[in-house]
Amino acid sequence: MDLYVNARFLPMTGEHDTFEAMLVGDDGTITFTGSLEQARDRAAQLRRTTSGSLAREIDCEGHCVMPGLIDPHSHFSGATQYFTAADLSGARDFDDVARLLTDFARRRGWLKTADTAAAPAQPDDGVILIGVGLDDATLVEHRMPDRTVLDRVSATLPVVVNHVSGHNLACNTRILQLAGIDADTPDPTGGRYLRDADGRPDGRCVEPPAMSPVFTYIQSHQRLDMHALVGDMQDLYASHGITTVQDGATTAHDVAAFAGIADHDGFRVDLVSYPMFGEDVDGVFREFARYDSATYHGGFRFGGRKLFMDGSPQARTAWLTEPYTPGPEGAGYRGHATVDLDAAYRFALAAFDEGHQLLCHCNGDAASDAYLDLVERALRESTNPHRHELRPVMVHCQFARRDQYERMRTLGVIPSIFVAHTWYWGDAHIANMGMARASEISRVHDALDLGLPFTFHTDSPVIEPNLFESVWCAATRVTKAGVQLDPAQRVGIYDGLKAVTVNAAAQYGELDRKGTLEVGKLADLAIVERNPLDCDISARTSADSPTALRNLQVLSTIKAGHPIWQHS
Repeated sequence: MDLYVNARFLPMTGEHDTFEAMLVGDDGTITFTGSLEQARDRAAQLRRTTSGSLAREIDCEGHCVMPGLIDPHSHFSGATQYFTAADLSGARDFDDVARLLTDFARRRGWLKTADTAAAPAQPDDGVILIGVGLDDATLVEHRMPDRTVLDRVSATLPVVVNHVSGHNLACNTRILQLAGIDADTPDPTGGRYLRDADGRPDGRCVEPPAMSPVFTYIQSHQRLDMHALVGDMQDLYASHGITTVQDGATTAHDVAAFAGIADHDGFRVDLVSYPMFGEDVDGVFREFARYDSATYHGGFRFGGRKLFMDGSPQARTAWLTEPYTPGPEGAGYRGHATVDLDAAYRFALAAFDEGHQLLCHCNGDAASDAYLDLVERALRESTNPHRHELRPVMVHCQFARRDQYERMRTLGVIPSIFVAHTWYWGDAHIANMGMARASEISRVHDALDLGLPFTFHTDSPVIEPNLFESVWCAATRVTKAGVQLDPAQRVGIYDGLKAVTVNAAAQYGELDRKGTLEVGKLADLAIVERNPLDCDISARTSADSPTALRNLQVLSTIKAGHPIWQHS
């Protein structure tokens, strides 16, 4: 057993609650919290009654010990890109995009000559050049590159560039050919291929239905070993103090990989998977039925189903009730649904009938209305007597209105808010929606007022899985350009921390064993250099300060009493 001492304990049972020492049993659960003297007495009693060994005292050197953070929504499978793709986040124009891709490919040995068109890679050798993190709002051209730009990198090597939002991509001519996308390919429901004047796709694919053929080709041909990368992927999350992770839109291919890892070495973190709309979800649940449980097997389980309702506000594809500011789409443009609503309802009803939690991506307020309509109808028509206990989740909630939060409370829907939009894309939202609407994104205080158990997420790999940064964003609501968004929607640090501990545990139905430091719960811990409640959140000055909450250093992450990551 381990006795944690000399720490500032933040148990998340109350803003001012703390204790002097904590005892963790050999089974990885917390057995005592209280005074150091009582903790030592309890350890001695347990040793006598169990014939166990002396408790190991762990000196935390005055640092803060708090519950391990819980990721309410991200894409764990997407973390592979941090280790296998070219980082384009620093690109400022198309020349930068081409240069960064070319340099990355040359370092990997995929392009060996100055003539990039004469690249040695063959289309069936598993080599696909992927760029990630590109935000067209930061490019001089203010649009995604088309195939003519990416053909400058290589005419023979497949090249794909993913938008930072995950809702559109660009590819070169070669991968259009390999994916079977040509002038005769129709736009799918909820997606679109941008085209040249002659009708040929120009390489820009908007929204997942249009992106799907490219991803299908990549998944079936890319030489990617999830087993070899999963250690680094888990370290990425654990380095941010996260002990429970989500894969919030899982393909059948990735389910098989996760199951293989769980069956072999197991995961160090807990991983919760949500097979997504567009996949054979029924088939996935049948084939991998052992993971369709509230119990983890090898650190892995299914949490439910994932649905998508619209796109991305920064990409101007979120579905709104009021139009965007004038742009290339024409007057009155409001975005659109990215799914057939009848098919979406059948998917939602299946989740309620079979007793699965339903997660739905909703950025625009029209999308939020449509999702709440689906939930209300499914609750009315489902035959499952436990349907009101399933905790459906609205993911993102960027433009959710107060009346929609009131409706969520009535329907039992949990808002999981991508609050870091305030910092990362607040300025883009001002340009796309106008100041009045942009100022009210991520209405966290409304959710707090209404007593909703809101959570925060990062949607990683859209941004790094830094949940302390999300709490900072909720407490400041300042954009990168220094614009103050509606300060009435700010919340304090403690309520923000609840969103990624207590409330996140409740979202997963795991509050009985996670989310707080209490006797009987798992010793899932984050040891951080200082108490988050003491960190700097002064809006304009703290963004880059080492004492800022968003820059809080995690020193150690512990899962069920076992260290899984250590700051070097």
